[in-house]
Amino acid sequence: MNKKISKWCINLPLILLLPVLLVSAQSHDDRVPDASKPPCSDCHVCQVPTETNPCLEMCVRMGAQPAEAHSAAEGPEVTVIDELAQLYAPVDFNHKLHAEMVGMGEGCSVCHHYSPPGKFPSCSECHSDHPSEPQSLRQPGLKGAYHRQCMGCHREWSHDTKCIFCHLPANGIDFSVAPIDSTDILGISHPVITEPEKKVWTTPYSEGPVVTFHHQEHIDLFELRCVDCHQGENCSYCHDLEKEARLGKTDAEIHAICNDCHGEDPCATCHDTREKPAFTHAANGGWELNRFHKGLSCRACHPTGRKIGKLSGRCSDCHGGWNQENFRHAVTGLQLDEIHIELDCGDCHIDLIYGNTPDCSGCHDDGRTHEDAPPGHEVQASS
Repeated sequence: MNKKISKWCINLPLILLLPVLLVSAQSHDDRVPDASKPPCSDCHVCQVPTETNPCLEMCVRMGAQPAEAHSAAEGPEVTVIDELAQLYAPVDFNHKLHAEMVGMGEGCSVCHHYSPPGKFPSCSECHSDHPSEPQSLRQPGLKGAYHRQCMGCHREWSHDTKCIFCHLPANGIDFSVAPIDSTDILGISHPVITEPEKKVWTTPYSEGPVVTFHHQEHIDLFELRCVDCHQGENCSYCHDLEKEARLGKTDAEIHAICNDCHGEDPCATCHDTREKPAFTHAANGGWELNRFHKGLSCRACHPTGRKIGKLSGRCSDCHGGWNQENFRHAVTGLQLDEIHIELDCGDCHIDLIYGNTPDCSGCHDDGRTHEDAPPGHEVQASS
């Protein structure tokens, strides 16, 4: 990949890079090794990439390091941003404070999205400060890059982005005549995007044309982040200075997103002949939550980082320390009598699956059940 393309694709989603990479590549039969260029293996994992199978490595923003690769201690306490000092007063940037804040999230790569091992390139190495050079939303000019990097957080915290927050007044500088950077976002307030509660699509799948996606449910109940589904959707996904934006996704792209969680589910999980209702634990989970579990988040029982699936029904999966000595059976609304309180839990609850009906046949062969011959007496259920 030549230098021009390398710089151009820093923020470009991989799927959009394929045509560029394929067009820029020579045929492998005619290729002459060039020591000045990176080896093909930097991007391709197979010996002979083809158009149908390019064997591309995932492009991680052109050299970005993992969040744990750097720490706040490596950087200066304060740094002066003065590349545009001829137009604006230099900015005294409290690097230490900001580095400590991003340490709570994705780390240094939030700002240093291109940082080869052992090096933190200056922003101007990739983002031009020359207004005469054509700009692109994929790789904004220096002024645009600064504002895009900083203003998102400042808008979130203060709901205002007055220039004075970062720029001290500079005598003799007329801000009105500063060169216009078409990639800048200063003074532009993006319209508020309201998260839909749900979206319903009609698809060409004849056996189940209707797909209901409960958007808010996936955020609030299943705790998905926006980026979990909207990967690679930077500004240019909707806005492009060179061509009309493509706002819709193909069926293949939509399935690729949903399959991260639903890859092994049958089509009927999403597709139906009518609109599907919202998730309920009783209907979809197979168990109606009782008062002890209604207030819990899904992840309190379903492990973080794994697809939410049906549990075994064993209380011991979460309550490993429970036994007949320390568990107060009265909380269920049934106080065991003196005979049954001495029994092991598994004597009545076969295989310790408490969602199933208790089985009395292990001790009684007269066909009695827990309903016609209760192993105790009902009490007011406690918490």
